[in-house]
Amino acid sequence: MASSNYSVTLHNLAPGATAAGLAYADVQLATVTPPQLRELLNAFSAVAAHLTIYEPSAPEIRVKTDQSVYVIRTRYRQLCLVGWETSMRGEEHTVGFILSTITGTMELIKSTPKVEPVHHTAPATHVHAPPAAGFHLPRWGKIGLLAALIIGLNVFTAWMLFRPPTSTVPAHTLLPETESRALLAKVAGEYETGNHEGDRRLIIDVDGTLHLAKFGAQRNLTEERTKTARPALVDGRASLITSDPSVLVIKDADTVVLYRTTYRRHRS
Repeated sequence: MASSNYSVTLHNLAPGATAAGLAYADVQLATVTPPQLRELLNAFSAVAAHLTIYEPSAPEIRVKTDQSVYVIRTRYRQLCLVGWETSMRGEEHTVGFILSTITGTMELIKSTPKVEPVHHTAPATHVHAPPAAGFHLPRWGKIGLLAALIIGLNVFTAWMLFRPPTSTVPAHTLLPETESRALLAKVAGEYETGNHEGDRRLIIDVDGTLHLAKFGAQRNLTEERTKTARPALVDGRASLITSDPSVLVIKDADTVVLYRTTYRRHRS
């Protein structure tokens, strides 16, 4: 049985998990009881029901117990307990299932016994039924069916293009405000993978803003992007958790790694 209190982090969620958006900073709740966790999950479920494929944020609730860390995200306007998709075989991740899994009270999913139908042999008769008339879909029905298929295909294509990344950030602990400012001041600066066309540049601001770009011809910048990051400890190592989310690893004072790409501090 898991402990009765949990450490909960709300990411891209308002306090109480009542709304989602990039403007909401991470909220750390140190002691959350199961009834309070149920309220958070119910609120998050209501938010998920109204999210669209165009939502830029990646809201999630991370629950840390004595034995593990659970990550709850949204998928198809429902909640999704990360790592349990296969075992559920496509079934809905309800608030009850997620809560029972975290608290250690989950029951085994019992399959409904198969009942074989009983066939009764009726006396033979010689009644001849008239032949059934063939079904013909009217022209307006065919047009409506074709339009529905086209709209469905377009919606699916748009979802595939704009769905948020599915990368999972490992368990981590956000640093306090004072330590966060000190770490950002230490790591802030300009980093590069090289100085040739195709190499990449990374600028880390003291407020945690990341500016990423790619060098084109004559060091012209292309593919410029901006992200935000929060200082944290990942496996005991100082890192930055980006808004993707992903992990920027600080290897030393002049070297960082992001998306498995090594950047070194640029010295002018």
